[in-house]
Amino acid sequence: MSFTLKVSIKGNTKQVFEAISHNVQDWWGNTDYPVSSIGDEFTTSFGSTFWKFKISEFEPNSKIVWNCIDAKHIHTGYDGIEKEWIGTSVEWKKEESIQGKTLLYFTHNGLVPELNCYEICFPAWERFVTQSLKSFVENGKGMPHLS
Repeated sequence: MSFTLKVSIKGNTKQVFEAISHNVQDWWGNTDYPVSSIGDEFTTSFGSTFWKFKISEFEPNSKIVWNCIDAKHIHTGYDGIEKEWIGTSVEWKKEESIQGKTLLYFTHNGLVPELNCYEICFPAWERFVTQSLKSFVENGKGMPHLS
């Protein structure tokens, strides 16, 4: 089963969507371009590690899907992970609640326990989504991995 998270964020769906489409560098890592439509591409990197994504679904303030089209994932002590994300997709669905919060549903389709990187990727996504992204939307300051 692919890795999934659900988090409640104080903010509306537009704020959350903007963070995921235009401000990735403020909560995840060095990112070259914001995205605004299907077909747009961006790359996020941590030093020599990078992931390149192409947008396959883009429904403003509701849903966005990033398809990983290239990668070079390097982590000391983990072999065979460089290209594991290629062909996976990161899906973000948002649902506004009545208490001024947004429920964010995150799924990394293809990130499964059988992958060599799973044991480092799932806790990293937990940190970036439930702490860094949440903090960025709620307080204006995330905790990205910048190098």
